[in-house]
Amino acid sequence: MTIPASIRKTLLTLSIASMGMFASAQDVLPIPSEQPIDTVEEVRYPFVDYDRNHFTGVEHSKSFDLYYQNFDRMMRYAIGQLQIIHFGGSHIQADIWSNLVRERLQNIDTNIQGARGLLFPFKTAKTNRPYSYYVNWTGEWQGHRSSYSKHESTWGVSGITATSTDTVVSLKFTFHQSPTPVKTRMFKLLSNLEQTDYKLEVKCESDNYVHVTHHPQAYTEAMYGHDVDSIELVFRKPAGSTDELQFYGLVSENYNPGIVYHSVGVNGSRFVSFQRCDLFEEQLPYVRPDLIIMSIGTNDSSEPGYDSTNYKANFKSFLDQIRTANPNCAIMLTMPNDNYVRRKYHNDNLSSVRSVIYELAEEYDAKVWDLYGIMGGSGSARTWRDAGMMKTDLVHFTKEGYLIKGDLFYQAFLEDYLKWHNEQEPIWTE
Repeated sequence: MTIPASIRKTLLTLSIASMGMFASAQDVLPIPSEQPIDTVEEVRYPFVDYDRNHFTGVEHSKSFDLYYQNFDRMMRYAIGQLQIIHFGGSHIQADIWSNLVRERLQNIDTNIQGARGLLFPFKTAKTNRPYSYYVNWTGEWQGHRSSYSKHESTWGVSGITATSTDTVVSLKFTFHQSPTPVKTRMFKLLSNLEQTDYKLEVKCESDNYVHVTHHPQAYTEAMYGHDVDSIELVFRKPAGSTDELQFYGLVSENYNPGIVYHSVGVNGSRFVSFQRCDLFEEQLPYVRPDLIIMSIGTNDSSEPGYDSTNYKANFKSFLDQIRTANPNCAIMLTMPNDNYVRRKYHNDNLSSVRSVIYELAEEYDAKVWDLYGIMGGSGSARTWRDAGMMKTDLVHFTKEGYLIKGDLFYQAFLEDYLKWHNEQEPIWTE
């Protein structure tokens, strides 16, 4: 089966453009634009095992077959949205490699950009923020992370909560820092607003309007007359009220076909962190994920007293929660990267983690992206550090390293999708 030339060229052009970006970062000459597209060789880094950069796990996953069918239809007819939720810890809170994957998927075709997805005002919680959007705020806010054992709060699907007891507070989300901003037409506000004395005002320009609908015990929904590139919320309560506002997140949406990519990452997250989120199962269906990417496990595997049985049980518990929200959801398990504890002790539990992940892939009809193997296996974190792609803590990547990581994942996704596509009965002709 042959994919249409227009779409094949779009996919290849996008892939090659991303490779060219990384080449310039390494002082390698960019690929000449006049070179025939089908004969261009990718830029290759000596510290990457490209032979391992494929999706493994269940080769003919029924849930991925369904996902690729929907992805295929979306690309062909420019209809429908697909929801991706990428769970992780600090690697995802920074939203560098996950945002690169988001932008790649949302720019395969400008007619299928989709929507931005889940947002959170991380700076109000006094922690680092993603750079794909900016948040201004007024009032005093406190941050509570489910990953921090000393914090106590109510948490939802985001795993982090911002709270305030001020009489008037505000939040403004702006997307101007993204090179390819995706517009917002409506949003879901995840909060405890309906259980408090606070009233919500949604600001908008004079040539626009907004209609707000309250869903008790669920979320507050707002719909604008036309697309906006910022969202401004003002919360007010009567003087003397002692109620506390709890803000769990905001889901930016629109009517555009395409990918909606929610990155859900909180520094220090472990599987047990999400077990503390009482509203997790309630809020997850509000986005009804079509694909879950799981990048949790690094912190669990490096804990003293790591036990593979407990690790697997906690992982299974999380996956069961996912499947409750959508039984047909496709699941991608990403292997933790090679890493060290306190910079000098290699995390030797990674081989055990690897075995557990492949066992779970078989059990949950999931695919696996083996980042550990792609990096070069045991000890490769030092090689990546020496190449300037990992920080000196030997756990986190530099910005350049995260971009390479994101591009490798995107390339593996395209390869797997095209492999699936070529195995189908002929539908398209050129």
